[in-house]
Amino acid sequence: MVKIRLTKDIFGEARVERRRLTGIFGPKQIQAEGLSDKEIYAKIKYACERLPLKNIAQKKKRIVIVTDDITRTTPLPRLLFPLLEILGEAGIERERIIMLIALGTHRKMTREEIEGKFGGFIASSYRIENHNWDNPDSLYSLGYFDNNYEIVLNRFVQAADLIISIGSIIPHATTGFSGGGKTIVPGICGEKTIESTHWKALDFTMNEILGVYSNPIRNMIDQICRKIGLDMIINTILINGDTIYDLVAGDPINAFQKGVPLCREVYEVKIPEKADIVIAEAYPMDIDLRQAIKAVCSADLVCNDGGIMILPAECPEGIAPQFPDFIRYGFKDPEGLFLEVEQGRCKQKLLAYSLVAVGRILSKRHKAILVSPNITLKQAESLGFLWAPDMQNALDKASFSLGKNSRVVVLKQASEILPKISSEDQNVRT
Repeated sequence: MVKIRLTKDIFGEARVERRRLTGIFGPKQIQAEGLSDKEIYAKIKYACERLPLKNIAQKKKRIVIVTDDITRTTPLPRLLFPLLEILGEAGIERERIIMLIALGTHRKMTREEIEGKFGGFIASSYRIENHNWDNPDSLYSLGYFDNNYEIVLNRFVQAADLIISIGSIIPHATTGFSGGGKTIVPGICGEKTIESTHWKALDFTMNEILGVYSNPIRNMIDQICRKIGLDMIINTILINGDTIYDLVAGDPINAFQKGVPLCREVYEVKIPEKADIVIAEAYPMDIDLRQAIKAVCSADLVCNDGGIMILPAECPEGIAPQFPDFIRYGFKDPEGLFLEVEQGRCKQKLLAYSLVAVGRILSKRHKAILVSPNITLKQAESLGFLWAPDMQNALDKASFSLGKNSRVVVLKQASEILPKISSEDQNVRT
């Protein structure tokens, strides 16, 4: 028997026969100290030297630094301190800098969370604002993209002379990879633009988007960011939590292109074969169920059709605080919900996106089992999940359904890895 333990002890320990276990896979434990502060400064300095900072300083206009939020582990102080020092040396006063948290549709960060994310000094010395995606007064329209999608953005970037985006590059189910211009689109967009970006992704399978650099959604983001005038990105590739394995900085598209191969070095995980049962740990994307289901997207790449997914997710903030109707629709009828949106009978397009995308994945399987101390059996069943109190109970249920010879794969921190079946054509993800 092999013991299975996840990052958090709250799900208990599970045992499975060695002959059934294909393996336990997770982010690579790379033995590296990561970049030093001196190396980080040098990379950011080199990128900034290509910007007209002296001219910007003379114009006395606004500088907007867009950052990711608390759902990401980017170590912002290590990136912001050198950047702010460089901007200061160029003559850009502190009062002209606004830091804008790219929440997308996530909840606002509290003052305590901002201090933890940015560090006490920066939080008390600079203006930091939460993005208000649902407040029309805080947004403006840049016009239409491709004659179809209205580009609605946070007003802070409208009058900015310099826009810099900070985040991390990890595999992502809607855009291929996070990072690059994703912090802008959909990070600081209004509801219409966020809806359009996500809904378009429903035209493609997970194999066509997750871990694919050049995909239609990423191409749309790049074009919009050019139109907006995003000047520079600073993107980290993280290992072992928040250690900076490497960093790319500079032009939003060119720097991102250099960062994707580095991301693959860290996050791409070779798996010998698909399995019947996939345990997909949601941590660290498990603040609520709407975030936790990102682990299902990785599991989709390695779970056989007709198999069972097990989703251990703590979800301390419940199901989806921003979307009370999440549980009413659930994942049980993705095509029915898709049709409701297309016919205008459901106006909650952004809510529907997650339910349709993940519902389609789950519909190919026999069952999906949720393991969460903060979501009840009744809630899980309303959503379309089975429920188990711990991982062993979930594994026993799955094994009973699929038989004693069913194969098992474990994906630790599933939302932050890019599973790759070894036998797949190497040209699939380009």
